[in-house]
Amino acid sequence: GDIRTLPANWRSSELIFMQNKTQRSNTLLSIIVPAFHCQEYLREGLDSVLGQLPDDCELIVVDDGSEDGTRDVLKTYEGRKEQLKIYYREHQGTSAARNAGLDAAEGEYVAFMDCDDCLREGFLKESLPLLASGGDLYIFGIERVLLDGIREETKLSDKTYRSVSDFADDYIRRRKFLFYSNCNKFYRRSIIEAGRIRFAEGFSFGEDRIFNYQFLPACQNIVTSSCVMLEYMQRSLTSLSSRHIPFYFDQVMKLHEAKMECFLPLSKGTSEEEKKEFAAYDIETEIRKTTARFADHPEEIEENLPKIEAFQR
Repeated sequence: GDIRTLPANWRSSELIFMQNKTQRSNTLLSIIVPAFHCQEYLREGLDSVLGQLPDDCELIVVDDGSEDGTRDVLKTYEGRKEQLKIYYREHQGTSAARNAGLDAAEGEYVAFMDCDDCLREGFLKESLPLLASGGDLYIFGIERVLLDGIREETKLSDKTYRSVSDFADDYIRRRKFLFYSNCNKFYRRSIIEAGRIRFAEGFSFGEDRIFNYQFLPACQNIVTSSCVMLEYMQRSLTSLSSRHIPFYFDQVMKLHEAKMECFLPLSKGTSEEEKKEFAAYDIETEIRKTTARFADHPEEIEENLPKIEAFQR
């Protein structure tokens, strides 16, 4: 494996110089996993990838300053496979860790996975042949595995969009394309690098959406697939809804605006009425999500309700 300790203030240009000296050619896919305080689940996730990883793909793990034993787990994986790269760095957050993984990636395509999730068995054998079609973005299904063991699978249909406008048209009309997450997609890396697209740091949530909104306009062919990529493992009841997020409505409205700025100009085949309905539906959804938090977070009522009421006037 490729193991390096990187200083917190390392520059991507330094890493690019380092990787050019040892770069392997013909890497098809780089799978990037940020790891932070996940010692209990990390082996399961890494083994789900390594057990099906072909020679022309690589797995990049970036430890984000873990202090719980995650690094000890990673040490046991060092040198196991040539395609496994492990990096250690100071804690700067998930976005920074993903960005470090992007700077290290050599694949024609990149994918992301959280350290406590699993790649579905046989997924790479099923999905990698799809890359021969030359798409810029591939979107796959997700299976949620709940604490009680119940599995909830969300699948997409097999379809190729020959233009980003066609995809935007369909998204505005149907809205059910699992678009928010980064962990159910293959991205053409040359588009990421040409646009210097990286994950925004310092967000409470939603940085994955912003990444997608920046990536999508540069796409040509977009493929949705009935393959299910990810087993999203519910590890505890702790989630976005369980913690107080200051001025939540302000943040979701910024994400709404970014979504509209992405999709509305891209869509060439929808009417102005369809676009208005899409925007209204999205706002209504965000308002419902915000007010649903009030029962668990009464402190958010004072922060958010006046802004919601002002917006609705």
